[in-house]
Amino acid sequence: MSNLSQLIKNEFIKLHHYKSTWAMYIILAILLIGSALITNFVVDQSMMINQTFQGELMQAYQSMGLEVPAYDMWAFVAENISYISFITIFIIVVAAKIISNEYKWGTIKLLLIRPAGRGTVLASKYITVLLFAVVLILYTIVLSLLIGLIFFGVDAWNPTIVDNMGSGYTEVSIIASIGKDILFQLVPLIIVATLSFMIAILFKGSAMAIAASIVIYIAAPIITMMVSQYEIAKYLLTAHLNLQEIFEGTPIIEGTSLGFSIAVLLVYYIVFMAAGWLTFKKRDVAGN
Repeated sequence: MSNLSQLIKNEFIKLHHYKSTWAMYIILAILLIGSALITNFVVDQSMMINQTFQGELMQAYQSMGLEVPAYDMWAFVAENISYISFITIFIIVVAAKIISNEYKWGTIKLLLIRPAGRGTVLASKYITVLLFAVVLILYTIVLSLLIGLIFFGVDAWNPTIVDNMGSGYTEVSIIASIGKDILFQLVPLIIVATLSFMIAILFKGSAMAIAASIVIYIAAPIITMMVSQYEIAKYLLTAHLNLQEIFEGTPIIEGTSLGFSIAVLLVYYIVFMAAGWLTFKKRDVAGN
């Protein structure tokens, strides 16, 4: 086994030794079960469907000769993809802690005297963060499928629905629609996790990394609206974190395209990675 893969394995095992890690799984399970209970016993599903399928979306279904789908397992999964927002916050914390804890506990020197170079050590931590994000997302999807199937059943295993695919409403499979929604939430997750990771490296602590990253992620629309009248607004990170709105043609900054947003995010990503990488490679840890 290579040094990198062994380090990733060690980091993943170490991560799951923390009670806070298991708390994340429990919180997601509670949210999903709570959502199912509320939808099944409290919310009027017929009213919810009528509120969802109205206006242009309802017209699209009628023009394509498709029936409005009943609320079933797939609708439950699609509805709860939004919990990736919670996962993003969890990953921001993990990205900061995986670096800062080494300085806090004084284990950074022991880590860096191993045969693996600094770059390999840093890469193992970063990859572990991203792998953990994937694990939490898959956990949420699988649990949503199981809970949705138990509470609401399933009408078809891959039904055709109507969704906005960038050029307007079109027919698409529910799996493709859910996959699109996951992708558009995964990109900002990676960006803000990388930001948290970088800040933790620069300041050797988690508080600033977590606070700054969460504020940028949650308050992105507000921050963007506050400076939307200025030309610089379209280059701000916050203006490009909601790729779903940009893809559907309703960006906060008028005229912003998906291609431009991806390019801006890529530049920020490279800057964050380079800043963290160079700082970690050059830092003297003798006094830590």
